[in-house]
Amino acid sequence: MEKQILKETVSVEKPISTKKRNYKPRKKKEVKTEEFKGLEHEMVQRSSEIHSIVKTVQAGSYKIGKSFHVFFEVKPNAIHRYFTKLLLGWKWQDQK
Repeated sequence: MEKQILKETVSVEKPISTKKRNYKPRKKKEVKTEEFKGLEHEMVQRSSEIHSIVKTVQAGSYKIGKSFHVFFEVKPNAIHRYFTKLLLGWKWQDQK
């Protein structure tokens, strides 16, 4: 049996240069106040920073069981509310 001798080979090609990647934050998009018609705004202040929280207007919710609610922005038709109560047993509650 012959012994195989392994030789180290060095590639003659140019070494691959690694480029430094810089993180550039995206520019903040200007928000027009017209986009938020029908929404309620709340201001929250935390340690010298002021944040605005946008809440959507809710028409009501279906009550499923004792404590589970599914909220809707638009009130479903009377036919849909009737059959969900009849077939699924869910109760509609208007939000006021």
